[in-house]
Amino acid sequence: MTTATARNVDLTPHRARPRGALLSLVLAILAVPGVTMAWDLPAGGLWIGLPLAVAAIVVGIGARRDSTASATGRRIAAGAIVLAALCLLSMPVFVIASALS
Repeated sequence: MTTATARNVDLTPHRARPRGALLSLVLAILAVPGVTMAWDLPAGGLWIGLPLAVAAIVVGIGARRDSTASATGRRIAAGAIVLAALCLLSMPVFVIASALS
């Protein structure tokens, strides 16, 4: 007869908290005025909107890959990624429009 020791097992249910998803959504929402209203500042869209949009995409991808994230959190993260991508794609449009005017 042998005695086996087991490690502590956590059996309490954990609630998924979409912290990463909400953070990515906040960053993406802040990127919108960063690439639109701040564009008139010297390099406004580049030093305000671009880092916020890139950070929103990076955090959103991490939140989508999180195995403990709920379906709602993954949808929020996907929306944040799409919004941040639209912010990034709008920057060349503003550059071309400002060059033509």
